[in-house]
This record gives sequence, C-alpha cells and structure tokens, in this order.
Amino acid sequence: MDGIARITRIVALLDIWVDGQLFPFPKMKVKVVEESEGSYLSLMNVHRRDRFSGETDYLSGFSNTIDGAVADLLTSFVSGVREHMPDGGLTENDFEWSAPEDF
Repeated sequence: MDGIARITRIVALLDIWVDGQLFPFPKMKVKVVEESEGSYLSLMNVHRRDRFSGETDYLSGFSNTIDGAVADLLTSFVSGVREHMPDGGLTENDFEWSAPEDF
C-alpha cells in the first residue's frame, strides 16, 4: 500500500494476574502481534527499573507460536524480577508503565 511501511496484526491481548509476593500490583497486560514473516512478538505494559542505574529493562518475547512468545516474555520478566529482588521487596517505583493507549 502506498504510504504504509508495515502492518502488524494484534492476535492476543491478555490479562496476566501475578504473584502478590513478588509484585506490588495485581495484574499486567501482554499484547501479542503477528510479524509479517509469521513469527510472534509479545510485549507487556509494565517494565522493571534497575534500582541502581535507574534504567528501565524493556523486554519482549519471540516465538513461532503465540503461546511460545508469551512464555518467552513472562519467563524472562519473572526471572529478572527474582534476580533483582531487594530484601524489602519491590515497590511501584521499581516499575515503569506503558501508556494506556498502547494497550
């Protein structure tokens, strides 16, 4: 199409209810898009901030299936949270939220 660089199809929008012992919020959203080459990319609406550097850790998941892309993303996210969990637990300030209109 003239003037269109790329079209991606949103194939899933999921509410993910999380473990209250790990996270200071009850749920997050995961969006899965089908890439033009038939693979899937998953993105979430919350991202962990590094307490020391202040940098945000933006993650995504990739797979040739929808479920695989979601699993890839969530496994990496939870692993990073566990690895960087301070003794007192995480707070809302340890996370950055995407704009609501993106989800």
